[in-house]
Amino acid sequence: MNKKLAALICILTILLSAMLVSCKNKDKISLNNKEKLENLQFKNEKDGYVDIELYFDASKDGKKEKTALEERLIDKQELLGEIIIQELIKGPSVKSELKPILPKETRLLSFSINDGIASINLSKEAKVQMTPVKEKACLESISSSLGVLKDINKIQILVENKGIDTLGGNYDISTPFSKDEIDTRKIKH
Repeated sequence: MNKKLAALICILTILLSAMLVSCKNKDKISLNNKEKLENLQFKNEKDGYVDIELYFDASKDGKKEKTALEERLIDKQELLGEIIIQELIKGPSVKSELKPILPKETRLLSFSINDGIASINLSKEAKVQMTPVKEKACLESISSSLGVLKDINKIQILVENKGIDTLGGNYDISTPFSKDEIDTRKIKH
């Protein structure tokens, strides 16, 4: 009996140790990703803007190809915000046990930041009936993920360039909201 108890205690100790190590590794990964985001530097970056060089067709007669340079200044925060939303739409990694927050058919039509408000314009596939738990997870996921960007205080979700009252039928998102306001937006049925 004592040998069985000792073996059980050893097994539990090993399992708990493994769980603690895996949690610690996950936290390290999160910290590393956050550090990478904060330290992300572009070659031609200045004052929060990235100078990108785009080359377009400059052929005149259709007989000889020619390209020409067009420079554009892109807001770094908007660029990162757009990438964050694209990654949320893409969904969690295959190995993860996490669930996607939006239908996989959803497309990001546009993304911008004005006066601290991130405007996320999604395709109509994003607007589906959701349980209250699923919709809250979706809204929290979007606001928490974009919350790492210093220029964003609130979120405004549009569908097909139009303001919407709700994304999944349970929360009023007709006006911009922050993560802390989500609970106060619950629609009473």
